[in-house]
Amino acid sequence: MADSGSRKERRQRKKLARKSGGGRAADVGAVLQDALAHHQAGRLAEAEQAYRQALSQDPGAFVAHVNLGVVLQDQGRLEDAAESFGNALAIDSSVAEVHYGLGLVLRDRGETADAAGAFRRATDIKPDYAEALNGLAIALEKQGHREEAAATFERALAADPGFAEAHNNLGNLHHRQGSLEDAMAAFRRAIEINPEYAEAHRNLSHVLLLAGRLDEGWKEFQWRWRCRDFPSATRPFPQPPWTGEPVDGRTVLVWGEQGIGDEVHFAAMVPDLIDAGARVVLECEHRLVPLFGRSFPEAKCVALENPPAAETMGGDIDFQVPSGNLGQWLRPGLDSFPAREAYLVADESRVAALKDQYRDATGDRLVGIAWISKNPEIGKDKSMALKDWRPLTEIGGIRFVDLQYGDTAIERAGFEKETGTPIIHDDGIDQMADMDAFAAQVAAMDLVISVSNTTVHVSGGLGVPTLVLLNTLPLCVWMAEGEDSPWYPSIRLFRQAQAGEWAGVIARVAAALEG
Repeated sequence: MADSGSRKERRQRKKLARKSGGGRAADVGAVLQDALAHHQAGRLAEAEQAYRQALSQDPGAFVAHVNLGVVLQDQGRLEDAAESFGNALAIDSSVAEVHYGLGLVLRDRGETADAAGAFRRATDIKPDYAEALNGLAIALEKQGHREEAAATFERALAADPGFAEAHNNLGNLHHRQGSLEDAMAAFRRAIEINPEYAEAHRNLSHVLLLAGRLDEGWKEFQWRWRCRDFPSATRPFPQPPWTGEPVDGRTVLVWGEQGIGDEVHFAAMVPDLIDAGARVVLECEHRLVPLFGRSFPEAKCVALENPPAAETMGGDIDFQVPSGNLGQWLRPGLDSFPAREAYLVADESRVAALKDQYRDATGDRLVGIAWISKNPEIGKDKSMALKDWRPLTEIGGIRFVDLQYGDTAIERAGFEKETGTPIIHDDGIDQMADMDAFAAQVAAMDLVISVSNTTVHVSGGLGVPTLVLLNTLPLCVWMAEGEDSPWYPSIRLFRQAQAGEWAGVIARVAAALEG
């Protein structure tokens, strides 16, 4: 994930708030100084009021417009902030820092092209303005101009070789281009400059894991908890953390993290603890309790609560560990994966009933499909349009079953009208609300075909044959190369040859179905 340089941005905003920029502070004198004192003390409401008072006395006070924009930006009032910066630039358009401030506001509003223009104007005025070059490079990459973005990051680093955020952002760009060694080098340089840079450590972990360098990757992965954008919070458990100690005869609390798919994925390591003689208490999202309870009968499954359930807080528990931390101790290398075909167990009676219902006395194969990832950060690149699957409808002897979570009615109706191929949709199963029912539905399939989302973690965990369709920037669980997954023996991977190109992937899937 790109780091827009928030630490430097904060410093730049403070610097901008102190900068007169050729304005007319003398005209408003004490009022402006009072506003600046409020601003620097963090009293934003008082600062805003004082800046507005200064502007009522002198509407042409450049610095008051600028600093009001900074205050409004700090309050998240982006439209008003953009207006204030625009007012300042109407008075004096020669100050690079004001163009940069406007660029930050436009970026935060999602106006990437306009933000790029503002950053570019800042760098035209001040060619070695590293922060503006960093902002411009991020905007260029978002617009798809990766070569120009890389060159612009390099300009930022030439201007300020110690700009850790720019090294991190260049590493992210190399990662997205598939240049893993270059990405590692950039992340390591960012960490060398700032050893406490959690996002750079986390990003380095993803690239190392993607490259199959698991031991190094898991160690860096521990930094995720210190990242501003990490979706999980640490849990207030009193027990000491588990750091690889022998667990025979000990009780270990394993607690889930991140999303449902992550919980299912990391649960692959729970049987290792049980096999090693541990008594396991497994805290998980409440929707997973029935499935995990059946799959790990030796463990005690407890629903996630806040504050935590009493069963997770007792002194009879020796260690606690977030599920993602298990990898460092249980999956240090590719040779540490056990020969385990599946670790999830669906409700057998429900599976049998669903098989009969969907097959409807035909001999057709049941093929479950899912084509969308709802991940807010990376889901768009992982997702497909259902119409892209049309070539698969030309293969006989298949009944397609909708495994896609969320409302798919409109897209399915259009697909069925265009292709004449129905997709079975079971209104009795809510994939979002009832994970145990969803697991039974997945287990009823002869084959699952899906993009990278929760569905494939469930199907892989159940040992259902699965074809996973990957974009050019796969999650580290899928690694950078190969057709097989060490996590899920039943999964076969089909990778994009180039970004956004799904036709070749579907053609190879069709060949596999016919083979």
